[in-house]
Amino acid sequence: MKKFMVVALAASLSLGVSFAALAADKVGVVVKIGGIPWFNAMEAGIKEQGAKLGLDAFMVGPTSADPALQVRAIEDLIAQGVKVIGVVPNDAKVLEPVLAKAKAAGIFVVTHESPSQKGADWNFELASSTGFGEAHGKLLAEKMGGKGEYAVFVGSLTVPLHNAWADAAIAYIKANHPDMTLVGERYGVAEDVDKSRSTALDLIAAHPNLHGFLAFGSQGPIGAGRAVEERRKTGEIFVLGPFSPARARSSSSRTRFPAASCGIRSRRARFSSPWPIA
Repeated sequence: MKKFMVVALAASLSLGVSFAALAADKVGVVVKIGGIPWFNAMEAGIKEQGAKLGLDAFMVGPTSADPALQVRAIEDLIAQGVKVIGVVPNDAKVLEPVLAKAKAAGIFVVTHESPSQKGADWNFELASSTGFGEAHGKLLAEKMGGKGEYAVFVGSLTVPLHNAWADAAIAYIKANHPDMTLVGERYGVAEDVDKSRSTALDLIAAHPNLHGFLAFGSQGPIGAGRAVEERRKTGEIFVLGPFSPARARSSSSRTRFPAASCGIRSRRARFSSPWPIA
């Protein structure tokens, strides 16, 4: 995440925005929600790289994962006359008009976690959407022994990348593990620890054969993991998904981290991800 502004500015240069023109100008990055470890880490990286490159680079974190708040934040950045706007969309469709307005004002627009975003000059991801999702589906199947019920959490039903990951994971499991069954469709709760926890508790109570959670959204694995801990389902229910290690570490005094993993293991719940931390 700390590489965000480096990548964004490299894209700017490749498309004809000179470094001299950017120097001392403002670069504003609108994320999905402020105040959570995932985006706190991104903010630190934005400030660090901004200082190195001589930019006034900063992050705007809405108080909730509401697309309307992102629109308002982008409108404010346009009014400020920033040179570059970065955004991690909660809803790609909702942002299309305001991103078009930014481009009309001569502002370079970079998106993250929003493949094929209309109104963006460039979108970048840290991994293949299909590969990332399939890797999670494969690992969950291994943990579950290729059978049983599982549930999928995403940040919301309109977050582009989370749903692309979920699509790939579900498709992989369906094609390769016919004895695994998806519970419901997917649940848009993974940007909120408490909602993820309560939804997981409800699903565990309603589905005795539930043995796995795929949680795409940095708060989802933590909330689902807490539910697994509370119901004493260690070794029975597995929780997979990307999240902030610092957030997980604070969730349990018994938590420890394996090397090169976006996951944690504890004596009371198991969390894991097949991808290393960027």
